[in-house]
Amino acid sequence: MTAIITLDGNHSVHASNLGMGGALEQIGLAISDVDPRLARWLIDKSNRTGFTMEFDLRGLSDDRRAAFWLGVDRANEKFRDIGPDVGPSVYVIRLFHEKRDIHGKAVDKQVSPIDLDDIWFDDNTKTA
Repeated sequence: MTAIITLDGNHSVHASNLGMGGALEQIGLAISDVDPRLARWLIDKSNRTGFTMEFDLRGLSDDRRAAFWLGVDRANEKFRDIGPDVGPSVYVIRLFHEKRDIHGKAVDKQVSPIDLDDIWFDDNTKTA
């Protein structure tokens, strides 16, 4: 079971669903004060089980991508002092953090916007 998140510049992070799910949950929790709607969507996405998980960050607005990366920074800081025996979620958070600064040639690919109202596990759809 794999997860693939496409980043800016057409780079991507590949990980197990388990590691990615935990990372997305931590990133969502880290930005709940900044962008509650994106946070709720990321946490919901982290709870979805299936063979694959895939989405493209370029489908988010610039502000929401900035909030996502802030969440990566905050989650990375939260787990910064954990030693080498960390779980898969922390490895994925660290991988996001490292890949963020890798800039490649942007690909002029049309990307579908991410629908943050596509929630499976949260009955509260009134969050802004």
